[in-house]
Amino acid sequence: MMKLFDYCFYRIHSVYIHKKIDKHPRIYACGWTSFSQLCNMLSVVLLFCFVFNLKYDFKIIILTLTIGIYVTNYFFLLTEKKYKELTKKYKEEKNKKLKGWLVFLYIFGSLLLYNISLFVFKIK
Repeated sequence: MMKLFDYCFYRIHSVYIHKKIDKHPRIYACGWTSFSQLCNMLSVVLLFCFVFNLKYDFKIIILTLTIGIYVTNYFFLLTEKKYKELTKKYKEEKNKKLKGWLVFLYIFGSLLLYNISLFVFKIK
């Protein structure tokens, strides 16, 4: 699973560098990767709480997961060594454009899944 997140981070970072969108592409790439992870984790938590009929304070769950995911990714993804390792691994990949669109669809799908989960499980 970490390979997926590493690849998402690398592709988002590459887009920010190629388009010269900002001076700090690693921070944005880490943010988007963490956002998609957060949406997926919250969807799983919602399903778990719904299936087992658990009562919970959803704000505390969101805050805890957000801090945990962002801090973990900060230490794992934002190192220069990690980025050089990913660049070496994915530099000569095939179908870059298609895979870039798949990363975009993954992030969009994560957000969509989370919103559908909120609607289905009737969370306010």
